[in-house]
Amino acid sequence: MRIVYAATGAIAVPLLEALAEHDLVSLVITAPDAPGKRGKALIPCPVKARALELGLEVFQPETIRREAREHVASYGADALLSFCCGKIFGPKFLSIFKETFNVHPSLLPRHRGPSPIYQAIRDGDGMTGITLQRIGLGIDEGDVLGVLPIELDGTETEGSLSERVAGLVPDFVLPILLGVPHAVPQEGEPTYTSFVSKDDGRIDFSRSSADVHAQIRACSPWPKAYAMLDGAPLYITGVWGSGFSIQKETVPERCGTIVSLEKGKGLRIALSDGYIYATRLLPPMKKEMDAASFVNGRRDAIGKVLE
Repeated sequence: MRIVYAATGAIAVPLLEALAEHDLVSLVITAPDAPGKRGKALIPCPVKARALELGLEVFQPETIRREAREHVASYGADALLSFCCGKIFGPKFLSIFKETFNVHPSLLPRHRGPSPIYQAIRDGDGMTGITLQRIGLGIDEGDVLGVLPIELDGTETEGSLSERVAGLVPDFVLPILLGVPHAVPQEGEPTYTSFVSKDDGRIDFSRSSADVHAQIRACSPWPKAYAMLDGAPLYITGVWGSGFSIQKETVPERCGTIVSLEKGKGLRIALSDGYIYATRLLPPMKKEMDAASFVNGRRDAIGKVLE
């Protein structure tokens, strides 16, 4: 089998490496280079950077139109394999290939769409997984070729779960690709995710402690959960313990109050039904720091209310 691999994000790099090791890659399709943080030099995405290191050919079309289709077709590949690609492939492009595959990091049909890892954490799911499916014309609607469940313990961040998924994908996907895939329709009521924005990081401390705990973890490393302290954003980048084992209790303090600094846990913050403990924070114009360092620099923070 010769494969066109369509991917962009860092989560898709280990699978790229595995495909290259088996000499399966005809072409890598990935996103155009994007401006860096300072907006000057163009930066290649992780998949492009690694593909070039592996000596693979890379194609970076802005859109998949006739010229792009003809270019891809010229490679004569048997299959298209997509993972964290960010493009929607139409029927004319898909018709180039005998087989089409998509790797989706959720238990489909739950969490179809662009942000399944974020959403699994944000919704407090106890289980997620990886699905290998055929590519359908609708969003993640294709039939399922295989599923790998992943149990969650309530401490995962979007970053740590993405790394875990990335490491599991190659050994899960390759045997299916190299075998005789058998597809079955998706079962159950689908749910859908949307693109994550900076606004998703704004914390509402009137919500439950488990919900805010999940939000902080889902927003790490981006867009980072935050609240306002003295009119300036304070980012909470780490939280203690598991979101599945938070004890509900009566809270006398106003929601959002920084109650105390608890040794071994962090900043104790009041919510509607209990407390969370912020372990790491990012104040304005400062570097990320642990809770004790934050209090050393802001001793007046204890007793203040995050809004």
